[in-house]
Amino acid sequence: RSRASTAHARAHARTHSLHHALRAMKGLGGDGLPARDGDEGETDPDFEQSVDGAQVMAALQQLHGNSGLIGALQQKLDGLVGLRSGFIDELHPQVRARVRALERTQEEHDELHEAYTVELRALEEKYDKLYAPLYAKRSSIVTGAEDVVETEDEELVEEIKKCEEPAPTGIPEFWLIALKNHEEIASMITERDEGALKYLVDVQTSKLSGEDEDGDELCGFKIDFHFSENEYFEDAVLTKTYHMDDEEENVLRYIEASEVNWKSGKNLTVKVMRKKPKPGAKNKKPITKTEPAESFFQFFYPPEVPDEDEQQNMSEEDAEQLQDAMEQDYEIGLMIANNLIADAVNWFTGEAFANDEDEEYDEDEEEYSDEDEDDEDDEDEDDDEDDDGDDDDEDGGKASFKAPPALKGAGGAQAGEQAPECKQQ
Repeated sequence: RSRASTAHARAHARTHSLHHALRAMKGLGGDGLPARDGDEGETDPDFEQSVDGAQVMAALQQLHGNSGLIGALQQKLDGLVGLRSGFIDELHPQVRARVRALERTQEEHDELHEAYTVELRALEEKYDKLYAPLYAKRSSIVTGAEDVVETEDEELVEEIKKCEEPAPTGIPEFWLIALKNHEEIASMITERDEGALKYLVDVQTSKLSGEDEDGDELCGFKIDFHFSENEYFEDAVLTKTYHMDDEEENVLRYIEASEVNWKSGKNLTVKVMRKKPKPGAKNKKPITKTEPAESFFQFFYPPEVPDEDEQQNMSEEDAEQLQDAMEQDYEIGLMIANNLIADAVNWFTGEAFANDEDEEYDEDEEEYSDEDEDDEDDEDEDDDEDDDGDDDDEDGGKASFKAPPALKGAGGAQAGEQAPECKQQ
C-alpha cells in the first residue's frame, strides 16, 4: 500500500490549474485579483488565446472562496509574470527582423535538443541493461547466494586456507556500512536504526514506465529497499517513488512511499514517553504517549500536502516550508539512486568517501594557495617600501595541510556523525 495520498496528487493538479487561472485573472482584471498598475481593464490577446477557459472555470470552482490560498499564490505569481507578449510588436521593425532571425535559430536549437534527448534516453536505456547483470552479481555475492573463489591474490588464498574460523554468509552489513560512509545519508541514521538496517540486503532503482490512471506517461524513478526477515517490520521491500511532471525539466509532482508495517513495539519513527501517575491518583498505571523520533525510516514518510480546509489557513511561509521539505526529500532520493547504488562497493570500502575528502582538500588547497599568493605579493610590496630586507615574511602566510584521516575499519562510523550538506537521473 502507498502512503502518498491521492490528495497529494489532486493538490498538485489544483496548483497547476490555479496557476493558469490566476494569471488569466490578472490579465482580465478580475474581481478576485486586481490587475497590475497601469494594466487595469486591459487584456493581452496572445495570452488570452493561450488560456483554456474550461480550465480557468474549473480552477475557480476549486477555490471555494479560499482567500488565503489566493493571496499566497498571487504574491508568488507577482514575481513570475514578466513582460506582456505583445511588446514585440512595439519594437523597431529592424529589431523585430532580428528577433525573428533569433527565433529561427532557436527553433533549430530546439530541434537539435529534441534529437539529443531522444539519443540520450536511448543511450541510458542501453547502459541500464548492461549494468543490470553487474548489479545482480553484486547482490548475489552480498547475500551469499553466490560465492567466489579467489585465484589472483595468492597471499589472500593462503590466508583463507589457514583461517580456521568459519566464514559468515555473504558480506554482512554491506549496505549499512555503505550508507554510513555516505556523509549526507549517514546523518539520517541513528543508533536505533542500525539494528534494522543490518537486514538491508539490496537497494535498486529504476525509471518509471507505462501510463498513469489518466493515460499520461509516467516520468520519474523509484528506489526499492530489500530486507531479509527481521524483528522490526513485516515488509520484504520498502519502495520510495518520485513522480515527475516532465522528466526533462525535472518538475517534481509528488512523492509516495510504502507503508511500513511495523511489528509491535518496534516502530523506529516514534518514541514512547511514560509518565508515572501522581501520588494519590486513582489510575495507578503509567501514562504513555508517543512522539516522532529521528530515524532513517522517516524517509518513508514523505511530506504531505494539506487538505483544502487546512490550506485556507496556510501562510506563504508554511507553503515555502512544504516546498523545501519536498525538495530536500527529492535531493536525498537522487543521492541514493544516482550516487549510492551505482558506487555502492566504493562506499562500502570507504574509497568513495576518501575520494570526496581528497577533492575537498584539493579545492581548499587551491583557495588557500590563491590567497597566499595575494598575501605574498602584498608583503613583497611592503618589504620594498620599508626596505627592511625581511625575507621571512614571504612564507609567513602559508598554511600546512595534512592528509585526510583514514577511515577506522570498514564501517567508518565517524563519517555518520558529521552534519550533511531537484535533478532527474
